[in-house]
Amino acid sequence: MTTTTTDAPLPVCPAPWDLTGEGWIFPIYTLFSENPIALPEGSYAPLETGTSADQGKRFHGGVGMVMIVRYTSGEAGPYDELMYIPGLFSRAGAGDDAKPKYHMAISRIHVSTDTSVANGRRNWGIPKHRAEFSFTPSRGSTLLTVSHPSSPSEPFFRCLLRDSRATPFALPVSTTWLDWRISKSLMSGYEAALVQPPVPAASSASAAALDTLKESGQSVDALVASDKTYIVKPVASGWSKLTTMEPAPSDGAEEDWSGFGDGKSFPKFKLWSNSLNVHMTSFRMSFPVPKVVEGL
Repeated sequence: MTTTTTDAPLPVCPAPWDLTGEGWIFPIYTLFSENPIALPEGSYAPLETGTSADQGKRFHGGVGMVMIVRYTSGEAGPYDELMYIPGLFSRAGAGDDAKPKYHMAISRIHVSTDTSVANGRRNWGIPKHRAEFSFTPSRGSTLLTVSHPSSPSEPFFRCLLRDSRATPFALPVSTTWLDWRISKSLMSGYEAALVQPPVPAASSASAAALDTLKESGQSVDALVASDKTYIVKPVASGWSKLTTMEPAPSDGAEEDWSGFGDGKSFPKFKLWSNSLNVHMTSFRMSFPVPKVVEGL
């Protein structure tokens, strides 16, 4: 799905959203540490890095996921999405002796429309940026490339998606896609919800940062702010198969797509296992009105 930016005001699409589409879920895992550990390079966009949106100093590893979604309908219209949830972040528990709570958060996310960018940031504090998506079927697999709007022929993410022969037929599934039983067994205190701190507006960035955003093809009007910390728990149901993600053949001799991202506009990562991935061939997802969290 490719969209062009116009001078018309972007529609306001408040929560909740009821969406349908197709998606791929790829678990990733970093050894959990009680002490904070470093995030991979590219986990936050420059606009969010070092701001209230950046939870990097409270990252502890554990279960995370990469998601690729093609929404066919919803309050913000159809759009494509590439999302990075690196693992578990901490926030203080209640009381002086309370143990910290651990939650997931979307740290890097690209979508194909400015309407989704603006409303995702405003409604839930999700740090969306716009990108160009290309899905090309090829010999039983699909080549996915994601690039900045200004340079569609120079992807920063590239992979091959291929359904597993182990599931020739789609099976019904109903899940929050965050509330994984295996995740809870690996992490006590794990909270099956996204906690998204406030995100800044492009208008608050420096002149140099604004120039960089414009050069990459971003619409600065879509990069709006949120001023609260939100907690939200999406719920989805649909039909699914097992799937795999494989490195895409390189277009150039020096390109290495074994980590799927370029390590700058999207972090490099390794799959937890290429036998645990899910292709939701069709789904219905509810993204509810978030609750407000007081501090982190």
